Amino acid sequence: EDWHAFCQAQYLEATGLMPGYILSSQGDRMLMSHSVEGRFPFLDHHVVEFAATIPPRLKMKGLNEKYILKRAAGDMIPASVRQRPKQPYRAPDGKSFFEEGEERSPYPYVQDLLSRERVEDFGVFQPSAIEKLVKKALHGRLVGVKDNMALVGALSTQLVVDRFVHHFTRQSIHATD
Repeated sequence: EDWHAFCQAQYLEATGLMPGYILSSQGDRMLMSHSVEGRFPFLDHHVVEFAATIPPRLKMKGLNEKYILKRAAGDMIPASVRQRPKQPYRAPDGKSFFEEGEERSPYPYVQDLLSRERVEDFGVFQPSAIEKLVKKALHGRLVGVKDNMALVGALSTQLVVDRFVHHFTRQSIHATD
């Protein structure tokens, strides 16, 4: 209760979100599945202990996150990098699954899962909406984050339904053993 609200929020994020999601799911598991050992220098306990002593007003100024770090880095980091807004990591978008100017995805599973027949069969999405998204992707006309997220979300959902509803077997449970 004695902590500043900003510090309370940081504590909750560090103890709740970071270990189970950011470091585990998006960090260690992903890295180790590709035989890569990640290093997180800002998580060194000396750095974390020091950062905990910095007043909240210097950690974030308005919506400018990592304010003091950017100031400390000075000219070692180009101004274009220091001044750009924070950008979240996003999974591959529509461009990863389609080649502009082609009539179909180069990946047969993508073509299959997003086909009108499979979309109708699974019953999660409106087939006409998915057809429009696929056509946009094939012509390089996905409009921003919204279209990309919709396409990747639809593909991911179709894949989950295919693997874990339509083709789920006892063998599927042990597929990673």
